[in-house]
Amino acid sequence: MSLSRQQTGLCFRQRRLALVLTLTALTSTAGCQTWQETHEAAIAQFGAGDLEISRTALQESQQKFRSEKQMLELDQGILDLASGDVRQAETRFRTLRHELEDLEQKDATEQASSMLTDSRAVAYSGRDFERRMILNMALLTSVLGDSQDAFAYSIQVTEAANARRTVLADAVKKATDSTAVAGSSPAGTTPSDVTPASFASESVPTAIVPSSLDQPLAFSAYLAAMVQSEQPSRYQETQQALDDVGFWNPVYSRHDATSSVGNFGVRCQPGNGTLHVITLVGKAPRWVSESANATSASLLIADRIISFTGKHTLPPTIAAVKIARPEPTGNTLPVGSVRCFVTHPGASSGAAPSPLSFATIVDLNEAAEASYREHRDEVIAQAIARRVLKKGAVYVLKETQKIHRNSLVDLGVNVAGVAWEALEKADTRSWRLLPARIDVARTELPAGDWSTSLQLNGYDPHGSAQTIPVHIENGRNTCIVVLIPEKALTGHILIGGADNQTIPVQP
Repeated sequence: MSLSRQQTGLCFRQRRLALVLTLTALTSTAGCQTWQETHEAAIAQFGAGDLEISRTALQESQQKFRSEKQMLELDQGILDLASGDVRQAETRFRTLRHELEDLEQKDATEQASSMLTDSRAVAYSGRDFERRMILNMALLTSVLGDSQDAFAYSIQVTEAANARRTVLADAVKKATDSTAVAGSSPAGTTPSDVTPASFASESVPTAIVPSSLDQPLAFSAYLAAMVQSEQPSRYQETQQALDDVGFWNPVYSRHDATSSVGNFGVRCQPGNGTLHVITLVGKAPRWVSESANATSASLLIADRIISFTGKHTLPPTIAAVKIARPEPTGNTLPVGSVRCFVTHPGASSGAAPSPLSFATIVDLNEAAEASYREHRDEVIAQAIARRVLKKGAVYVLKETQKIHRNSLVDLGVNVAGVAWEALEKADTRSWRLLPARIDVARTELPAGDWSTSLQLNGYDPHGSAQTIPVHIENGRNTCIVVLIPEKALTGHILIGGADNQTIPVQP
């Protein structure tokens, strides 16, 4: 018996719906690879020292993929800094900081869209350690420029550190309270160990232990100490900042305590000032996709249960749930590769001075790994929820369209569902031109003109040292910043604080 006109129309609409779903899923990511290729080219050229080619590739990437403007603008800020355009870099970082703070707020439309596609549908607002580094770079570029906003930034980084400390204290208190309810306390601690109070005036509770994720706050505190130490009335604030450096990065603090590195600003001996040498070494880790196989196995079991017991079949779980993990980039100089000597221009050519001692204050490879570990369960949970919602949407579609089990249309919808899930990508977006590591050295010098010599020990292909004249002022800080994305200095050497200038890297 032939089908009625209504039944025929329904079958046609169902087949067309299945076809549309399949084609939509298969084309939803078209064009993404193009912008990523030009972005990777920009990163590679930056590492090779070709800043203009890198900038051109980055601008091309922005034109092809405008929805991630802020992420690509962060890389532009590093290129500005390397090119010696400190004012433009500061403006860019200041603007981006406010824009990303706005994007960090939850947007219902974006959240709903991400559940139907993947986590990349939510606007990039930076990972936790990246957001801290934006404020650090804004402060650093201000110090290298006119320093007009440096004091305000130093207050803001201190507030951010105190806020993070409170979060850690609350977490410890919650864990302690939970243990107390269970009738016991953690070994060696009592509830009185945890006192989340105003940490600017009270000692840090020993129960609060920061992780590598918090290392950017050590650099924040170091820069704040530079700014605060130039005002005699800010002695207590300077000391608090120096204490915070050790709290957020104890390894750096131990090196600092055992080295003859001198003091900061007005804390130096009368007539002396401080020279700080900051090296931005390597490139930040890239984030790559990994499969959460255990989660996929659980979903596969759930598929089978529902398909066997339910009215409709579900698309089988073929694609694993995807999440992002950090992967260090290569060609990063080892710690200790930079040798820095400081001499007085009028000094006689006698015994060679000892090199300054560098130590790592921020390792962004470690910070990224800690961020990955801290948020991994949350990211997997979001991926599971997204996968369940998609399967539920397919089930509801079959129910509302009265699609028969094991029919051709049922198969087509399942194929579309599989493609829909398979096209999920991990959110690998990141600030790629951040350094992998920030190393710091400092020394206390009498006021006057000095000559600084920088050389990459065993790595400089030309074997020549970079000579940097600097001026030291009584009670002030002078800062030298160099970028070494791979095996050579790149762009300009930047000098700020008591002395402001930019010097192109010698070929």
